[in-house]
Amino acid sequence: MTGSDKDYLFRTPGSLFRRRLWSYFKEMAAIFRSVADDWTVFVYILIPGLLFGGRLYYGLWNEPLPEWASKIPFPIIPLMLLAVASMGGVILLIREADVLFIVQRKRWVRAIMLRGSLYSMAAAALKTAFVFLLILPFLIRQFHESGMLAGSMLAFTIVFGWVHMWIRHLVRVQTSGWRRWLLYIPFVMLPAFFYLTFMIVFKSRSEILLIGTIVLALFVMLLLRMRLRLRGTFMNDVQEDLTRRTRLTAIVLSQSVDKPRRIRRKTWIFRRSRPLFRSVQPSKRIAGTMVKALLRHPGQRSLYLRFAAVSIPVFFLPMPSGVRIIVYAALHLLIVYWLFLQWFSFKEDPFVSLLPWPDDMGIQASILAVRTLLFPYAVIISALILFTSGAMIWIAAIGFIPLAAGVTWVVPEVLRMFMMNKEF
Repeated sequence: MTGSDKDYLFRTPGSLFRRRLWSYFKEMAAIFRSVADDWTVFVYILIPGLLFGGRLYYGLWNEPLPEWASKIPFPIIPLMLLAVASMGGVILLIREADVLFIVQRKRWVRAIMLRGSLYSMAAAALKTAFVFLLILPFLIRQFHESGMLAGSMLAFTIVFGWVHMWIRHLVRVQTSGWRRWLLYIPFVMLPAFFYLTFMIVFKSRSEILLIGTIVLALFVMLLLRMRLRLRGTFMNDVQEDLTRRTRLTAIVLSQSVDKPRRIRRKTWIFRRSRPLFRSVQPSKRIAGTMVKALLRHPGQRSLYLRFAAVSIPVFFLPMPSGVRIIVYAALHLLIVYWLFLQWFSFKEDPFVSLLPWPDDMGIQASILAVRTLLFPYAVIISALILFTSGAMIWIAAIGFIPLAAGVTWVVPEVLRMFMMNKEF
């Protein structure tokens, strides 16, 4: 690359870096718009969420703390900060085409990498500071720590996050496969253990934390110097940069695009292709096929189990009896609605749609399939609401199965009445 810098579109590495950083911001904005492309999302979700969160945060500072706050041990605070500090990553904004153009100008490459490093460190610091502000009321009011100590903890956590971020980056761009995971033990896990130990042992010594912050800051400068002088890792740098830039895209797509399913000779569930119901009626055969199809599908089975797992802790929360009943009914309505959606998806399958059946047969099959899948969930939730409601144990032991059977019979019928416009 020869000639004067004024002959090029970007005359300085700073202008090229700003262009790439702006493009990166636009990529992130496009991803967020793909999730929330309607102004109603901001009006009905984001703004109320910010107002509600602000009110809760105000209450943490000016109102008595919740009862569960007194049961939080101090090691939970550095453990949460460590989790946040470990989320930081390095984005150098290096592109594949650089190997053909500006890689011949070492000064440009170093300048772009330096600016990308500073941006990554600033982003990691802001993320850590935001989470620290959320837990600060507990640190000040619950553990009665001073503002000086809180500031020292924040500074130490931010600088440690930089050290941890750079060590992970250097390991990732220079190794791969089992060697990378083997190096994670001394270079990633041991520093995390050091951070937890240092924070717990010197939790009341702000001067020691500040000295540790200075030492780690000098180490960060050494790691940054090593990074800028590192050679022979250009393609690994590009791959690591691409991984970091597309991480948010991968999270968004993971909720809408299933991973390719591994082809197996036999499924783990219902390995023998026998009818689920003994009856030979077509409606029961179709319902049994739908039940087996849902439970064999990893994504649908996982969602069913996760919904059940999330529902269980709800009934251990202190709630009035009326609220418990409303929550109980709402959970069953939600899962029944989801099961009906799965039925419609099953019916529209190209293979299943080849089987002609009357409308009344489709209604019978859908109700039977939904009831079959609902009953195990209803048994668990009915047992929870009875055993945690303060009723006598023998009444709960006798009544939870009849209650589950009644809910399993009634809720699908009630919800089907509101879905009459759907073709079953």
